[in-house]
Amino acid sequence: MTHKAKAMLTLGEENDPHVVSGDFEDDEWQALLDFIVYAKDLEATELIQQGGPGVLRLHYTKETGLSYQVDLPPEGHVLSMLHRLRPFVLNNEATNFNRISKTLARRLGDDSLRKFLKSLQEYASGKELQKTIRIRSNETLINSDETLMKWLNAHEYHKDRDKQAELDSLHQVLPLETSRAVFIMMLYDKVRTILILSKLISVIAGKTETFKCEAS
Repeated sequence: MTHKAKAMLTLGEENDPHVVSGDFEDDEWQALLDFIVYAKDLEATELIQQGGPGVLRLHYTKETGLSYQVDLPPEGHVLSMLHRLRPFVLNNEATNFNRISKTLARRLGDDSLRKFLKSLQEYASGKELQKTIRIRSNETLINSDETLMKWLNAHEYHKDRDKQAELDSLHQVLPLETSRAVFIMMLYDKVRTILILSKLISVIAGKTETFKCEAS
């Protein structure tokens, strides 16, 4: 069965809404509906409702060398967010953020929407945070999506010993605790993009009437 979708969107720097439309297969449509439900569960977690991702402070002087201070949210709040993020970040999930974005771009075939979705994907990948700070160890960029996923598979979602060893080799100067703070900040940014995409999907699915976002 094919599901026909039609939505009124205002994206980026547009002043006026425009209509996008397209057809979705059953499995694609179900994934969109599931995305909305899972996003609501994610938004309801304590970390999203009650505060931000925490703070990492780095300080260097010639006299004392490099020092750091990490202030993270309560561990239970972090674990709850990580659990609710699984459907969006694991590659084999039908509701994976990048997979859903590609489905929307392909099925709706609108240039403004493609540009908007690309900007969301770049933000979710950590490129926005990299404009502020780029943390490297052994030529590896710590605040990158690749390293983040390696940490998730090594310590949070799986216990991959090979990936644990890779991460350990990157933390000879500063402990993994500092990178964990960075990873949580990156995940917090992912949550923001997931919630934006969920609102967009709600319009496409006919659950709300219009969508407007200034992200570009």
